[in-house]
Amino acid sequence: MKLVEFFDSEFLSQEFLCQDETFVVHFLLWNNKPAKIVFDGVVGFCVFSNNALAGLRYEVSPSEFFHNALSSLYETIPEQHAYKCYDIIDVDDMPFIKVVAKGYKFFK
Repeated sequence: MKLVEFFDSEFLSQEFLCQDETFVVHFLLWNNKPAKIVFDGVVGFCVFSNNALAGLRYEVSPSEFFHNALSSLYETIPEQHAYKCYDIIDVDDMPFIKVVAKGYKFFK
């Protein structure tokens, strides 16, 4: 399910803040304005490629990556929990970065 669209954006940097369990992705929008997505309650992330960015979505059905990230928290993963697996996707609709987190905020 797509949450935010930002077609033809350029990836700038990423940072993980351990104390806050926060993962931040900085990028330039198509109009050269800076933007960022801040994920909170992060338990896992993985960077896959370096292509133009297109949007943010979350997985409807759990992936192996999602399961592995939650396994680091829970011995038995409960059916109800606060985490989602978010994908920052590239222009080919492929995952650029995967993040397992409680939530996110988008800043322009």
